[in-house]
Formats: sequence, structure tokens, C-alpha cells
Amino acid sequence: MGNKEIASRNDQLRSKIPSIFPPNVLFLTRGVANLSIEDVSIILKMVKEFNQFNQDNDPWGEHDFGAFDYKGEKFFWKIDDYKGVDGYELILTIMFAHEY
Repeated sequence: MGNKEIASRNDQLRSKIPSIFPPNVLFLTRGVANLSIEDVSIILKMVKEFNQFNQDNDPWGEHDFGAFDYKGEKFFWKIDDYKGVDGYELILTIMFAHEY
């Protein structure tokens, strides 16, 4: 699978937020999960709509990582391809930067 195909697959996964189902998984770290429902909703929307990819934050062109600020905090999201290991395909993790 080429980088453009990987980017398309990763963008499709994010477009399904919050309705991501097995074998794919949406994972919120403890810090993010403990935020208010309103804040989590906004953060999910920011990940879903993220499109600031460039050579610095996406050197391989796979759209598998993003970083953004919200309410003075830095957040990261990352997509990992588990290739079917343990029954998982793609895992999208959303976290505070300090949780990385």
C-alpha cells in the first residue's frame, strides 16, 4: 500500500469519528476521557477535521499524526496500524501531549 493510499485510509478512519467500530478502535487516554463531555466533543471534532498536514508534521504523507492546541493545552492524535494483530486493524489514539 502506497503512502497516498495509507493517507486516504487514515483520513477515512478519522471521518468516522465518533463511530469507529472493530476491528478499528478509537482510544482516548485517561486524561482526555476525564474531560467534560463538551470538551471531548470539541476535541473529537478537531481531530476529525484536522487538515494541517505539511512536510514537518507528516514527512511520509500518511496522515497518521496530528497536533493542535485547545484551551491552552497541546493535544496529539496518532493512528497505528496493527495489521490484524490481536484482532485490531487501525487504532486512533487521542491524548494530551504530556501523556505521550
